[in-house]
Amino acid sequence: MAVTKLKLMNISGSLGEATAVLHMCATDPRIHIEDASSVIHGLKLLSSSNEENPYKELSASLRALAGAAGIDLSEKTKAPGKSGPPEGIPDLDMDEARRLIKGCAEKLKAKNDEIGAANISLRENQKILEQLDHVGNISANLDALFNFEFVKFRFGHMPREAYDSITVYGVAETDDVFFIASSVEKNEVWGIYFTPRSKSEKVDSMFSILHFERVRISEKAHGTPESARVELAKEIEAQKEKISAQRAELAGIMAEASELAERYHEKFCLLFEIYELKKKIACTKTGFHLVAWLPESHVKEFSEKLSKFSSAASPVNSPAEVPYITPPTLLKNFFLFRPFEQFVKMYGLPQYNEIDPTPFLALTYILFFGIMFGDLGQGLTISLAGFLLWRLKGINLGKIAAVLGLSSAVFGCVFGSVFGLDDIIPGYNPLEHINTVLIAAVGLGVATVSGAAIINILNGIKQKNIEKAVFSQNGIAGLAFYWAVIIAGLAMAKYLPLPISAMAFVGLAVFCAALIYLKEPLGNLVMRKSKIIPQNPGEFFVTGLFELFEIVLSFLTNTVSFIRVGAFALNHVGMMSVVMLLAQTPSGGKNPAVVIAGNIVVIALEGLIVGIQCLRLQYYEIFGRFFGGSGRMFVSNEFSMKKN
Repeated sequence: MAVTKLKLMNISGSLGEATAVLHMCATDPRIHIEDASSVIHGLKLLSSSNEENPYKELSASLRALAGAAGIDLSEKTKAPGKSGPPEGIPDLDMDEARRLIKGCAEKLKAKNDEIGAANISLRENQKILEQLDHVGNISANLDALFNFEFVKFRFGHMPREAYDSITVYGVAETDDVFFIASSVEKNEVWGIYFTPRSKSEKVDSMFSILHFERVRISEKAHGTPESARVELAKEIEAQKEKISAQRAELAGIMAEASELAERYHEKFCLLFEIYELKKKIACTKTGFHLVAWLPESHVKEFSEKLSKFSSAASPVNSPAEVPYITPPTLLKNFFLFRPFEQFVKMYGLPQYNEIDPTPFLALTYILFFGIMFGDLGQGLTISLAGFLLWRLKGINLGKIAAVLGLSSAVFGCVFGSVFGLDDIIPGYNPLEHINTVLIAAVGLGVATVSGAAIINILNGIKQKNIEKAVFSQNGIAGLAFYWAVIIAGLAMAKYLPLPISAMAFVGLAVFCAALIYLKEPLGNLVMRKSKIIPQNPGEFFVTGLFELFEIVLSFLTNTVSFIRVGAFALNHVGMMSVVMLLAQTPSGGKNPAVVIAGNIVVIALEGLIVGIQCLRLQYYEIFGRFFGGSGRMFVSNEFSMKKN
């Protein structure tokens, strides 16, 4: 449960070998480089933090080119541990790289613009052809229609009911308007109407009332509608062939872009990283100094790599030997617990000298979720869905869901529930033992709060903090107070026979409460500090009373809060009972559609709520007792530009 043990390595060498050493660090995922200027005073940095990284612009240009070409750059970088990092510092002609990337980007943009314009022209011609199809067999010359001097024409469509009305009442053929139907369909009619220019405004208003929607015939259509259709059809085919040829040319340009990404992306990542690391090392006129954290197990291997540099020296220190530098935190957990590191990082990282809370969080989270959402069929469904999300999309929550689903399935066997059906396998139905389930949930809360206090005690011992380990509300005094109150309460309620009087535990609780009340003075006394009471005595004792009351209340509320674990177990069974009731058919069977739909709703809705409630228990009831979350992350330097 402890974080990975680290060592601090102080690397020094000749200035000429600095870049090669940084290359080795940049390609090693187990190295965390410290800012040497904050550790070694009086030396200048090799590169100023204000200087622009010369590879930033190149990387941005390549990313823009890859985005335009639809290239996934992550596939263009070698996976660590598989093919290995590049051997040696990449040789790069920046001017040539800039010219090739810029040229390819310009060609790609020009070809995309060309294809875009061709597609717009094609769609325009297809739209004109569609319009001409509605003109029907009208043999009028379109050029003549466009050049009428005293007559205006309108082409469009109207509802069939409107056309029937003007036909019946003779409106279609009057001195003001002449309407020709070109296409009569079931629900609408297409056609052309002619009107004198002097009457066009009145006629247009009348047809607007009839819901006539005008469609403008493009002036690109010439001759009769039939001849225009033939010419447009030929032009459309020619455009399609041209676009097909352009797409083939585009494929060649995209292949060129892919080749450039293959050639340059990894180099840019590495050179960018090396330049950024230069901002963290200090140097003199002839030498450099680099400060790095690395796992204790990796020191020997890394030292052997450094030995090939003739001028490099690398003394190693433990964190205790350099108390002025705060070590970063590198988490390392069992593979089933590793996905749950995401929840820990959302709250914060443990300090280097703290216990990693990930295993405790993972075990309790899995247990709580299984109890609150116990169903064999639904659990396996969640597990399968999570596994697919992880394998197909690489989503870390998918791993978590896969594990939680298995826990749900296990408790589904305990509760005898399979997709809400309780008559397939025998089990312990929570609704038939409501009091037992709720009491067990509170008991689970007592065990969890106690576990959190034990972790806090161990943290206090690791940190040599007597006040935290012994006298605090989450230390030995707090844990003894908690259990003394529980045992005294059970004994007084006749639930727990004791060989001694319950008042003895009451006395123990009072004594422990007094230790908690005086934790700061006692801690200062044990640590032999000059000032026993840290502030004004009157203010200290009054404030301490209120804090003690809050501590006692927090023990009660934290414990009772775990009753939700049992409540959600009952709620799940109740919800599935409602689903089965709704699925009941008059014949006594169950409607499969209702059962399936009900299960989907319960999995989606209740699964999400239970997941959030489990996380709430972790953050509010558990972590607050032992976990500060004030650690800093161990930052691997391997190709950080992959994330940019």
